Amino acid sequence: MTPFLLFFVALATASPMRRQTMMLDANGDGMISKQEVLNAITLHDALVALDIDNDGFLYLPQIVELFGTGDIFYQLNNNGDDHLTIGEFQHGLNLGEFFDLFDKNADGFLDMSESYQMNYIYNTIQNPDAAITNALDANGDGKLSKLEVLGAFTLDEFMVAMDPNGDGFHTVQELTPAFGADTQAIVNLLDADMDGQLSYDEVKGGTSLEGIFDIYDVNGDGYLSLNTTEADGILYVYGVIKTDPNIVQGMGPDADGDGWISLAEVDIAMTMHQALDAADLDDDNHLDAQEFTMYVGTQLLFNRLDHNNDGILSFGEMHTLRLDDLFNYHDINGDGFLDASESDKMMFLYDRVMA
Repeated sequence: MTPFLLFFVALATASPMRRQTMMLDANGDGMISKQEVLNAITLHDALVALDIDNDGFLYLPQIVELFGTGDIFYQLNNNGDDHLTIGEFQHGLNLGEFFDLFDKNADGFLDMSESYQMNYIYNTIQNPDAAITNALDANGDGKLSKLEVLGAFTLDEFMVAMDPNGDGFHTVQELTPAFGADTQAIVNLLDADMDGQLSYDEVKGGTSLEGIFDIYDVNGDGYLSLNTTEADGILYVYGVIKTDPNIVQGMGPDADGDGWISLAEVDIAMTMHQALDAADLDDDNHLDAQEFTMYVGTQLLFNRLDHNNDGILSFGEMHTLRLDDLFNYHDINGDGFLDASESDKMMFLYDRVMA
């Protein structure tokens, strides 16, 4: 059985919440007490379990999914960047206070409506494979919200994943694993030039990742249940993205192999945080002027971002930078593509990210 099929079957059939509740609920009273949690896990293990992409960070969308609000993110995010490190979390609260964030009625126990995230965390700690099979379901509630899906991959990644031969077009046959019986109708709707297939431009011009989510969300409740078939297409695409690097990541930034690198291809290949981390050549957690102007932006931009005038930029000071800022810096002729003469430094950053 192929890896992504194993991934799909595990997600579609597993019931980790039911299996693990009695194990975390040590006395079997149907409630999870703070002491039971303190006896079973550590805060560090819980945070590692929530770090589903293993980059050492928790991002605002994950926090919102987990706690229903971003308050704790802003409370603990001292340097104003786009993520919380595990260290920031551990310095800001202890395991008991972490428990309290889930204990909405503050009675010292997690009832069934409050405990599913804690059970998800415990299950992931006990079974590391669950971190892969439950990666899309960021809060472990057994359903995929629009926020979870939009935070997991982009429309560009969706298109590349569903274009196995890399020709820049989607046939009905290629799209059928994602859309099933609805495939022909979707192609007919988006096929502006009526050639029987969809170009990337037709997909991007006619819909969005949010629009694709709505196609799967038949009842319009904003969620895709993992206990029904409505999440099957999303799970299939995500499985391809995560388990077949030859399709999505193996070709490097130039995903379509045309000899030019577009912003969409860079967006698929790396995040801005990964690019900045790669530009930090001496791994000292900041960029000096030489590193910044070599790979990221102009000296003028460096000076503007250096708020404390210490001659270096922390990642917090650079948190407003986006991938298009980086891309445009290297796109010397402004044509929207990086040719061979413009792409060498971007390729260097990509190689550092993938190393």
